[in-house]
Amino acid sequence: MSTGDRITDALTRLDEFAWTNCMVHVDPDAIRAAAASAPAGPLHGLQFSVKDLFAVRGVLSRAGSLVLEGYRPTADATAVARARQAGAVFVGKSNCAEFGFGIDTETRLGGRVLHPFRDDLSPGGSSGGDAVAVATGIADFAIAGDYGGSARWPAQALGIHGLRTGIGAVPLDGRIGGLGATRRAPTGSGSAPWRLNHLETVSVMARDPQTLRRATNAVCDFRIPRARTRRLLLSFGTEIAPISREVRAAVVEVAARATERGYTVDMAEDVFAGAIDTYNLLRARLDDQSDVAAVVRGNEDLLCDQTREVLADAPGHVVIDDEIRDAWTIALRLRERLREAMTSYDAILMPCAPAGALPFGAGVEVDGVRVEGHALMAHLRAVSLTALPAMTMPVDGGRAISVQLVGAPGGELDLCDLAQALAVTTGQRTSNQSASESTLHSAGRRS
Repeated sequence: MSTGDRITDALTRLDEFAWTNCMVHVDPDAIRAAAASAPAGPLHGLQFSVKDLFAVRGVLSRAGSLVLEGYRPTADATAVARARQAGAVFVGKSNCAEFGFGIDTETRLGGRVLHPFRDDLSPGGSSGGDAVAVATGIADFAIAGDYGGSARWPAQALGIHGLRTGIGAVPLDGRIGGLGATRRAPTGSGSAPWRLNHLETVSVMARDPQTLRRATNAVCDFRIPRARTRRLLLSFGTEIAPISREVRAAVVEVAARATERGYTVDMAEDVFAGAIDTYNLLRARLDDQSDVAAVVRGNEDLLCDQTREVLADAPGHVVIDDEIRDAWTIALRLRERLREAMTSYDAILMPCAPAGALPFGAGVEVDGVRVEGHALMAHLRAVSLTALPAMTMPVDGGRAISVQLVGAPGGELDLCDLAQALAVTTGQRTSNQSASESTLHSAGRRS
């Protein structure tokens, strides 16, 4: 398909799926002009969307908020600039939860983002618009962000791949908020070092691992070459949160698929012991949201209810005491433990979440425990604490359930390759769960 035909197709899909509210800014004339002048780089011929939290030069960039109506940055975020320099065509800003606060995507600016294929499910958040844009073919890939699962959670809901890059792999500049952010200049200079949201990274979303790899390779600063071990460490992550029978079956299915394709799968327990409690404590105690408060000051009446609640619940004054120091000690020991483990394994295979995608605002009962709100993202948040790259991989095309792959430092491209190696083949359906359990038992060992 020619570039012109691809652009025509993208614009047709934009019209076809406008009812999903996935986009908040689209300029067809600008898209055609960009396609005509795109350089012949490694991403030539691909279209991408950008989460509204990130700056795009000359384009309305409002972080999903009416407060920033009229704001047009004078420069692209680094990840956006690199994608354009590699030949990709920017097709529009996607709808996201206001300032990234939310596990669903609904704002006063862009409305509620709707799932394009399942009216009983939410597309998740905070990057719900990008997930829909990619899943429907409006965009080939998306540039978004991931702090506690903002890209990986909606990727699961739409059955696409969502990659959270490791800390430092892609500069986060051009993200609205941060030190020194104001209403007139809302793109600050990064997170305050004492806040937990310095864990936020650029994320990339795509329908398939090959496109994900191409886009990630274009925006990443560095990769760390390492020998492939063809070994995976399996964790059911129940030390983080309980998981449903469907999620357990999905992890087992992918593990069985891995053994069939020549990987050794070793089982491990308590890999993430203490991770989610530590993450939740540090986030509650350290994220004072002072940057967002500075941006919206005097315009609080324009905010969504959820944003007002987040700001009201934020700590008024950050105090670094023994509880915080002890929590960071646990976090650093977890990172050290996992980095050591990754010298012997290609990745950790684990759940994405306690359950698959859910309706808007819904929770779920898992093993007698009610799981709702941000607890639905517990496995994603625990992995964020490690600072390692991680991605969600759909189990197959028929279920809104994904598994999570966690890689070594600098291993973003290795994760894309692993996802390709473990992808379901056309017409393949793994046999029943008991057979998969048997395969896993015979191939795996405890580590």
